[in-house]
Amino acid sequence: MGPVRDYMRQKEQLRTEQLELIEARTVRDDLSRQIKALGRADVLETRARELGMVRPGEIPYAVRGIAKPAPPPKAPVDESTGVWGFITGFLG
Repeated sequence: MGPVRDYMRQKEQLRTEQLELIEARTVRDDLSRQIKALGRADVLETRARELGMVRPGEIPYAVRGIAKPAPPPKAPVDESTGVWGFITGFLG
């Protein structure tokens, strides 16, 4: 390879690594915020309850047999609108 190709390859590699560094810093900052939030009692309690934990003296209950809600019905397709309606209207 010539020196120009080497330079261009290294420049592209540097750009890729700089983007990876920005992404890593973003992840680090997000994790730091999460760690800081865990120092707050309300956030810590919410996270503990998500894991199924209860306070001393509380009585835990497990509710079983509740079915998942049915997905919402799909909206009917109106073929008189959109591109298909335009094409069929033009041809018909």
